[in-house]
Parts: sequence; C-alpha cells; structure tokens
Amino acid sequence: MTREQQINKQNEVNDLLRNYPDDLIINRPDLKSRPLIFGEGILTLIFWGFWFYLWLPLISVVAWLLGFRILYSHIIALGGLDEFLVQLNIFSIGIFAASGILALWSFYNLKRYGAYNRRNKFYYTDLHGLAAHLSLSAGELAEIQQAKSLIFSFNDQGEIHTIQTPANRFAVAEQPKFICTP
Repeated sequence: MTREQQINKQNEVNDLLRNYPDDLIINRPDLKSRPLIFGEGILTLIFWGFWFYLWLPLISVVAWLLGFRILYSHIIALGGLDEFLVQLNIFSIGIFAASGILALWSFYNLKRYGAYNRRNKFYYTDLHGLAAHLSLSAGELAEIQQAKSLIFSFNDQGEIHTIQTPANRFAVAEQPKFICTP
C-alpha cells in the first residue's frame, strides 16, 4: 500500500467518523432492572476471577524466585502444616466474626432506615425547558451548544448573567432557584 493510498484510506475513515455522534452510550442506570444489575455484577465477578486465574502462573514463578520455596520446606517438609491449620482455624474464626458483625450492622441499618433512599436523583431537562429557564430561544441555545468556547459572566449572587460565544453575547434573565421536577 503506497503512502497516497494510506492517506486516502485515513481520509475516508475521518469522513465517516466526522458525522458519528459522540453520545452513543446512554448512561441511565435508573432504567435497569434488578435482575439485569445482578447479572452484570455476577458476570463481572466471574471475569475478574478468570483474569486473576490467568495471572496465577506468573505469580507462582515470581513467588518462587523471591524465595517462597522456603515457606514450602517449612510447612510441608518440616511438618509445620499442623500449626498452620491451627492458625488458619483461628484466622477463619476472626473472619467469620467480622463478617457477622458487618451483617448485623447492615441488618440494623435496614431496620432503622428501611428502604428510604436518601441519595439525590438526577433530574433530566429537555432543551426547551433549559431555553425557557435561561430565557433564550431554541436557536440561541443551539448556537451556545455548538460553540467551541463560551464565556460566562456571573452576578453578585453567583447566578449566570451573560453567556458569550465567539460570535454573539446572550443576556440571561434572573433565574428561579429550582427548575427541575422529579
């Protein structure tokens, strides 16, 4: 493939991507069902486990090179396995106790707060609502959205006073405090 053909091919790709929308991924987790969220979590856990499983041979070689073969000789060859199992038993009791305390704490919070979700929701607004809030026309809002750079001016209360694009300057009327409804 000659240099000119490579450039032509790259130009074709650039032309195809120029009109490609940037917002193809719609991030609306509130529309997912519980089984879908659970399935995604299980699938993620399975593939992370598989990923760690693929690294085990390399981890074993590095451990062997760092001298963990001494651990093997002390536990297996010298008979330290019995003491290791005793310590493992004590360690597992501690893990189960900590897990139980965490489960009790979680149950207490569930009983105390119930299913009340105190997290704030995202409120989505349409372009017409935003244009009305800023007292702009739909065309002016579209121009603002298409601008490469914007300059915002704020009044003493911290509210938007004007929005300036390279071509125009738009005055924004005083805004009410809350425009979104659930």
